[in-house]
Amino acid sequence: MDNSIDTKINNTRDGVTQIGKDLRADAHAAIDKVADKVPPATDRLATQAHTGVDKVADTVESTSDTLAARGKQVVESYKNFAESSRNHVRASPVISVLVAAAAGYGISKLLGSRNSK
Repeated sequence: MDNSIDTKINNTRDGVTQIGKDLRADAHAAIDKVADKVPPATDRLATQAHTGVDKVADTVESTSDTLAARGKQVVESYKNFAESSRNHVRASPVISVLVAAAAGYGISKLLGSRNSK
């Protein structure tokens, strides 16, 4: 399961990175096409546009990597929480059952009051 989640996170990051690369290439091609049709005075503008596209693409790649890392942190936090919960239930099964029963009773009262209206 760990490898499956990591694989999905990595595949998603790779997909976003590829989309960024594709968009970067398409944007550069479009800028070059427009620049070829207008006077040379636009070379400076074309260069600035290329720089802007590169900055945006770099930001997308960086954000993708950051999100992948955060996703892995969330998965690890969930695993730690689940293990901690299991250990608590094993250590205090009676209290755990009573808490679960009380929570179930409270939820049934909340939902039951909505249905009766």
